[in-house]
Amino acid sequence: MTGNVGLNVVIGLVFVYLLYSLYATIILEIFSSSFGLRARNLSYAIKRMLMDERKYDKYYLSNPLIGKIIERLFRWLSELVGTFIQPVGMAINLKNKKLYKVFFDQPSIRTLCSGSLSNTPSYVAAESFSKALIDSIRDDDPDLSVIASVHVGLENKELLPDDSETKRLIQSLLRDANNDLVKFQLLLERWYNDTMERSKGWFKRTTQIMLAAIGFTLAIAFNVDSIAIIKRLSNDKEAREQMVNLATQFNDKNAGTIEVVKALKDTTGAVVDLNTRLTSLDTIRKSLETDINNSRNILASDWHLPNSIRANSKEQSTIHADSIQLTYAMTKDNSKDNIFFVVHKSIDPRLFRESLPDKLNAQDPIKVNTAYYKFWYATSWDHIWGYLLTVLAISLGAPFWFDLLNKLVKLRTSQPTDTTSGQGNISSSVSPAVAKATLNRAG
Repeated sequence: MTGNVGLNVVIGLVFVYLLYSLYATIILEIFSSSFGLRARNLSYAIKRMLMDERKYDKYYLSNPLIGKIIERLFRWLSELVGTFIQPVGMAINLKNKKLYKVFFDQPSIRTLCSGSLSNTPSYVAAESFSKALIDSIRDDDPDLSVIASVHVGLENKELLPDDSETKRLIQSLLRDANNDLVKFQLLLERWYNDTMERSKGWFKRTTQIMLAAIGFTLAIAFNVDSIAIIKRLSNDKEAREQMVNLATQFNDKNAGTIEVVKALKDTTGAVVDLNTRLTSLDTIRKSLETDINNSRNILASDWHLPNSIRANSKEQSTIHADSIQLTYAMTKDNSKDNIFFVVHKSIDPRLFRESLPDKLNAQDPIKVNTAYYKFWYATSWDHIWGYLLTVLAISLGAPFWFDLLNKLVKLRTSQPTDTTSGQGNISSSVSPAVAKATLNRAG
């Protein structure tokens, strides 16, 4: 084992960040696949293409200044609400939905549906988009050419009103194509591809917010306090060596898993059975839970907080070295008696008392409000910075931490080693079959 304590501490911390970043990403992907977030994002993007922005100029009153203020207020409110409902494919600031509905009723689009809750496809090829849009617009007259039927359909099918910006855009593309069908299809496909590039940014922004929320939940649920971890690794040689061993073994065996996670960043791909996808993701999740439990055992980062605890009516003369004894007053028969709790020394006495019921009974087990305790412990001034560092680290993503861990491990192995190192737990790796299955897209 190398004698560079600082490097080993960094390796252990980066390994912890990698584990929880991977775990958060897999949870996010399971949620995304189950609720069809990619399909909803695609649906929203196509709404932006085929529907029109809602105008608020009708709110101009006799007083132009008041009317302008009201218009801006409505626009701001619609954009605010739209930010929250966009991830589920909804939009309140768009109108003229008829062309959008006709488009998704086309057989070439309906057959692409993946069966997720959104009931819309998660991926549509540019060629499929142009064909479905032309089929939606064109007139049914068999004597007309395709381009002529598109012109007639735009005017007669009442899919879009005359003042529609979408209608004017499609007519502009027809003029740019000089009424050439192939050029018109290419222009539609370019329009679609440009929108899809922007939609990837929308989806990434949504997933980053969700990843931060999942990271905060994991940081509290698993007690991942970055500052406490640094202190533990700096002062405990055995824990430090075991974490480095775990990190090295994980780095060697799980490169395939990281490639899977990198592929998950894309919003497109082939559609496969949703159950197959969820099964492969769940396999990776279980493998990560094994590694997380191993790291928690080394770092002793358990909450040590029971769901219920029995009080003692008398003070205990001897307790375990890792425990402390807390004394609280219990009201009984208009008199105050003391009751005693033996808890782990990491427990905060004040928060622990607030997590207990108002009325305490030494005869029965007393329920502990663990959610209350964990939340206020994590958000207290003494601990919140460590948890926020963890949330920030998780938000950077697993690929970032895997690449950094790989460089640190190579740096460490290039240094002189000591053969007296401790042995860590061996991480289980994900099989190539699972990694290959997870690369497929669905939902």
